[in-house]
Amino acid sequence: MKLLALDIDDTLVMTGKLPSERLKNAIQLTRDHGVTVVLATGRGFLGTKQIRESLSAYGPLIHYGGAVVSDGRTGEHLYVNYLRPEDVVTAFAVADSFGIHAQIYEEDTVVFRQENAFTKQYTGILNLPFIVDPHLLYRPLNNIPKVLYAVDPAKEAELYKEIRALLPKHLSVLCSKPGFIEIGSVSSTKGSALEKVAAMLGISREDVTAIGDNTLDLDMIEWAGTGVCVANANALVREKADLIIGSCENDGVAEYLESVFA
Repeated sequence: MKLLALDIDDTLVMTGKLPSERLKNAIQLTRDHGVTVVLATGRGFLGTKQIRESLSAYGPLIHYGGAVVSDGRTGEHLYVNYLRPEDVVTAFAVADSFGIHAQIYEEDTVVFRQENAFTKQYTGILNLPFIVDPHLLYRPLNNIPKVLYAVDPAKEAELYKEIRALLPKHLSVLCSKPGFIEIGSVSSTKGSALEKVAAMLGISREDVTAIGDNTLDLDMIEWAGTGVCVANANALVREKADLIIGSCENDGVAEYLESVFA
C-alpha cells in the first residue's frame, strides 16, 4: 500500500461526527509507513475542513464525488470536470417531475430554490454557506460539480431506477448515503479521480487501496488494487469489494489499518 483513498461519511465517521482518537492514531500510523492518505468524498472542500484538520489529511483531496481534485491544504484545484449547464437544467426537471428537493454547489456554497427541513439540517451539520434562489436555473451554471437530490430513504431504490431511466447516459446516478442521490458526469467519478491522483503521485494501481460504503465509492473500490468496504456498506459494494472490514460505527477503518501496520 502506497496510496490509501478513504470515503468520509459512513466509512470513516458517521455523519456529523469527528474521527475518534483511535482512527487519528491509525491514520498517522499509516502515514508513518510512507502511505499517502487521500480523502475521497461527495462533500465539498469546506465540508471536509473539520475532518481534514482532525486527521491532518492535507494531501490531494477528491471531492464532489470526483468532479474536483484539490490541494488539501490550500484548496487550489488540481483537476475539475463540471456538469454542462444543460445537464443541470435536465437534472432539475427530473427532480421536479418526482417532487423531490434538488440543490447545486457554487464552490463551497449550496444553492437551492427554497428552504426546507433537509436544507436546514444539511447546511447546519456541515456548517456550509447557502443561497436561497427561487430562480436558481437562471443563475450562471458553468461551474457546477454535481446536483444532489434528497429523497426518502425508504423510497430510494425505487426512485433510483426511475431517475436513472429518465436521465441521459452521460450522467451518473449514484448514492452517497441513504437518502442522497448524486447526479454527475460519468467521466467524473471517485474512481477516475483516484486514477488521476495516483498518476500525479507516480503510484501504480496495484499499490492503491480504497475504502468506502456506497455506490458513489464503487468504481474507486473496483479500480484500486485492493478494494475494501466497511461492514455497513450496501449490498452491491459488499459484493464487489475484495475485503469487508468492521463497520464505521465500530471504527472498522482504524481496526483494519492497525491490522496492516501495527
